[in-house]
Amino acid sequence: MSLTTLVEIRRESPVAATLRLDLGGAPLEYRPGQYVTIDPHQFEALGPALRERAAKRGRPEGAGYFSLSSDATDPGAVELTVKAGPSTAAPLPHFLLRDARPGLTIAITGPAGRYFLPADPPAGIQGFLHLCAGSGVAPNRGMVRHALARGWTQRHVLLLQERTPEDVLFRSEWGELLRTHDDRFRMRTVFSSSSQYVTPEIVRQAMAGFIEADSSLAFLCGPNAARNGRPGFLDHWKSALREAIGFPPSNVITEG
Repeated sequence: MSLTTLVEIRRESPVAATLRLDLGGAPLEYRPGQYVTIDPHQFEALGPALRERAAKRGRPEGAGYFSLSSDATDPGAVELTVKAGPSTAAPLPHFLLRDARPGLTIAITGPAGRYFLPADPPAGIQGFLHLCAGSGVAPNRGMVRHALARGWTQRHVLLLQERTPEDVLFRSEWGELLRTHDDRFRMRTVFSSSSQYVTPEIVRQAMAGFIEADSSLAFLCGPNAARNGRPGFLDHWKSALREAIGFPPSNVITEG
């Protein structure tokens, strides 16, 4: 467990913000893409909400899982991006977005998870595809920033499916990366509010002339709830990246 201090809150969208946590001189060794957990019971203000939710569910509230969105280049701090919309039932994300202020002490546990960027540029890999939906882009933000900051030669294609332009996380950062690393970074976003969804053809267009499936790693992150009888985002693209795009099975890496 690490005791951190909240030092900055950056609003990313109407329902999301990035929290920067000072590590107090005790660096957290992690790979970009991993997650930490936060026990909501450490916050006294959440007591009534947690007791009410436990009574309704018949069990205590567990820890919240938050992907690290930072790039591991600053040993003194980490960042995590929190999203809490109307459908978010857990009290913790709402508390962190609504009530948390700089100076708050937050105990985090981790890092953990097998969804992360390799420690070094992988041999034989010339590119990375980041296929994300919604807040699933948070861990990939750290991956892209880390590789570009370290001067890795691999190219990155980010394909993001989001509800509206206002919901896109890290909008100004993506624009800056496109300006400063146009030789190694490419991005395309589609919006479900306009009935746009990522398709195999869109993936192929985004990759064309930039990266090749057989020599790239695909990082896949997003929700996985089935809708209207169709498989969730992760389940669908796990197979589609292999069968429709041509990624070797071992080169498709998912968060779940």
